[in-house]
Amino acid sequence: MTRIFERVDHHPWRDRHHHGVGRFRNPPSPHPDGRGSAAMRKVLWTLAREGNRPLENLLPGHVWSRDQALAALRLTPPPTLTWLGQACFYIRLPGTNLLTDPFLGERASPVPFAGPRRLVPQPLVAADLDPDVLLISHNHYDHLDRTSIRTLCGKRPVTIVTTLGTGRSLRGLGAREVIELDWLQCVELGDVLITLTPACHFSGRSAWDQDRALWGGFFVESDAGRLFFAGDSGDSDCFDRTAELLGGADVALVPAGAYGPPEVFARVHMTPEEARQVADRFGAREAVAMHWGTLRLTTEPFWEPRERFLAAAGRAAPVVMAIGQTRPLGLAEPPRTL
Repeated sequence: MTRIFERVDHHPWRDRHHHGVGRFRNPPSPHPDGRGSAAMRKVLWTLAREGNRPLENLLPGHVWSRDQALAALRLTPPPTLTWLGQACFYIRLPGTNLLTDPFLGERASPVPFAGPRRLVPQPLVAADLDPDVLLISHNHYDHLDRTSIRTLCGKRPVTIVTTLGTGRSLRGLGAREVIELDWLQCVELGDVLITLTPACHFSGRSAWDQDRALWGGFFVESDAGRLFFAGDSGDSDCFDRTAELLGGADVALVPAGAYGPPEVFARVHMTPEEARQVADRFGAREAVAMHWGTLRLTTEPFWEPRERFLAAAGRAAPVVMAIGQTRPLGLAEPPRTL
């Protein structure tokens, strides 16, 4: 069995204050939680009527063709980053391939006939990928698609690294090993060190299991460099504390969409401007936008996250990828200390 250990000896979450009675809790946040408000009910009504409405226009270049995506994947040597929509990235490091938050299906839903539908084409499918490790930040349907995971685990032995309590959603899918972590716990798989980091979000795959599984992000360290994957989160000083404890990252993958209206979602989803700031707190050279341009989960204009992310102030260079695009992963080679 893989050994799990604390990434640092002392940290704010070691007292497990985020472990409530039967449910997990968020770190402190400056934002109120509007998900039980009248404004939230209005959002749900709007999405029920219009959430799966087809896009009038597909932004030129937003999705690569299948031939283009396969060719780039084949011809670009590791380390590379491929965006597959939402928070799903295929990360090829020398010797290890990672896949974050697998969502390669048509719906983020427990049933095939209802729920948020993918509104853009998917040029690559699960059968095109060869991950060694799946990183699953939480159990929402747009981050944990059982059909995608079953296909991936059926191709080759796959290890899944996820959060406390999420393993129950992964049973029977054929994974070689499922490793559940608490915040600031880590595992070493081959030459890659993976640490679960705090986030401000929530979990649940039904009305009966709300917040019974933890949520988080991942800090990935290898000989190729350091990468931060924020998962799904609202803004919080937990990112400042994490950066202080773990050090900087070369590249930050940060969520830029699903924020509207802010009075409802500010605690659990950050704005594009906040996403750029989070990347800067880790001293990243590049801030890569994710969690936008795939599904309609909230009510901001569909293409707005891209424009706001590119226009926002920040030291890290903003990167907005096309779905299916593979690009070199600009990692440095810092010394590693465990």
